[in-house]
Amino acid sequence: MKWKLAVAIGVLIILGIGYIQASPIGGAKVSLLDENGKPLTDHGKVYYSVWTFDENGSIKTLQRGTLSGGMLKSLISQGDVIKLNLDTPRGIAKKIGSKTAFIGVDVWIVKDGKLYTLPPDSFEVKTDERNTLAKNTELKFNLNEARKTEIAEVEKNTSVQPQGYLNPPWFEWRTIKQNHYENVTIPILIIHNNVWSDIFGTADIAMTVQKYWGPDVTVALGGKISEKVEFDPSSITVKALGRSITDYYAGGYDITVPKEYWWGYVWIKGTVHYIYQKEYMCERDSHDNVFCSPTDNERYFAKIDNFAINGTHGNVRDIESGYSLGKPPYNFPDEWMKKSGGISGSINKAVYMSDFYEEIYSGSDGHSFGVGIPVGAILEALSDGSLPPWFATLTVGFSVSDYSSYVMLGHIRNEGPESQVTFYAMESKYKVEIPVHHWYGTVYEKVNVPIGLYVEADYS
Repeated sequence: MKWKLAVAIGVLIILGIGYIQASPIGGAKVSLLDENGKPLTDHGKVYYSVWTFDENGSIKTLQRGTLSGGMLKSLISQGDVIKLNLDTPRGIAKKIGSKTAFIGVDVWIVKDGKLYTLPPDSFEVKTDERNTLAKNTELKFNLNEARKTEIAEVEKNTSVQPQGYLNPPWFEWRTIKQNHYENVTIPILIIHNNVWSDIFGTADIAMTVQKYWGPDVTVALGGKISEKVEFDPSSITVKALGRSITDYYAGGYDITVPKEYWWGYVWIKGTVHYIYQKEYMCERDSHDNVFCSPTDNERYFAKIDNFAINGTHGNVRDIESGYSLGKPPYNFPDEWMKKSGGISGSINKAVYMSDFYEEIYSGSDGHSFGVGIPVGAILEALSDGSLPPWFATLTVGFSVSDYSSYVMLGHIRNEGPESQVTFYAMESKYKVEIPVHHWYGTVYEKVNVPIGLYVEADYS
C-alpha cells in the first residue's frame, strides 16, 4: 500500500509541476490543432512564432519556439502547448486605445525533410481582463492548405555554405517592405446609378450595435506572389484574421445620387497599412555563423490601423465621415466582382443592406466579416507601383466583438421618377476564409464576400 501511495503522490507532484509550467499568470496557453482537433505535433516537429502589431502597426515578434509530442513530455510540461505572456500585447493595445490586443500565430511543421508552411491564425485578448489562471485558446489549422517545401532545395540555394555541424533550423517571416497612409478617404457605400432616378443611400456603422468592433486584418499567402500580376485564387490563399484595433466607434452618412450623376459614395477616414513579407529558413553552424535562405513563400497584409476621430458622445468615438458625388478614386477590380441576386426597388421602397447580405451569404454565416471594404484597392493606388496589381482585390471586414451582428447597416431607396428599378450588390468572385463562431467553437468557412458595399441601380 505504501508504494501505491508514493506513486500517487509522485504523479500528483509531476502534474502540479506541469500545470505551473504551463500556466503563466495572466498569460495564455495556446493549443495548436489540426482541422480534426488533434495536436499538430502528431504530424511532425512544430515550429511557431507568436507576434502582434506595435504602436506603429508593424509586426512585432513576441516569442519563437518548437513543440514536440510524446506522452511523458505532454504530461510533465504540456509540450504541445505554447505558454505565452500577454503583458506586451496588452500594453501596446492600451497605448493605441484598443479594447483588445491582437495576437498572431505562425506555424511550420517539419517531417521527412519537408517543410509545411501554414497560413497564420490569430486570437485576441481584452486589455482590461486580468486573469489569474492562463487563458486557454485552441487554434485549428487546415493541413490541406500547407505550402510544401523541400528543405534540401532551400539549403542548396544558400550563397555561402556553413562550416562544421549545423544546428537544427528555424523559420521566420521577415518584413521586406511596408507603408501606411494617414487620413485616407475609405469608401464604405458606393452607388453606381444607371437609371434616370434619384437614388438615396445611408450607411450606418455600429449605430445600433452598442458593442465595440474593429477592422479585420486580411492576409494573402502564396509562392512568389510579388511577381504575379493577376489574382489567382488557386495559388493565393486569402484569409481574414482578427481585428487590428477595437473600440466603441460609430460613423456613416447619408447620400443622394441625383439622376444626373452616375456615381456617389459614403466614406470614412482612417490610416491604411500594407506589409510585405518573405519566409526564410535559418541555420547556425558550429562556428556560430547564421545562414538564412528565402523559400518561395511570400505574404501580404492589408489592414486599417486606426480611424480619424472628430468627436465623442459618451463612450462612443465618432469616425470622421462624409459623402462625395462622382466615382471613387479607387475601387475593387471589375474583373473580380459579380452581381448578387437583384432586389426590386420600386419608388420610396427601402432596400436594406441586410437584404444584400442575405443574398450574398446565402448558405453560410457572414456575420464574422460583414461587408468587405476595398482597402487593397486603396493601398495599391497609393503605393506608386510598390504593390502587385492583384493586391487591389483584397478587402478588409468589420467585426463585432461577439461576431453575431453586422457592423454596417443602412438602406438604399429609389426616389423616382423611374419605377422599374432593380438593385444589385457586388460580391467577390473568389472566396475568402473567414472565422465563423459557433457555440462549439470557431471554424473557418470559405465564402464570397460583399464588396464596398458597392450597389448598382439598373432598369428592371
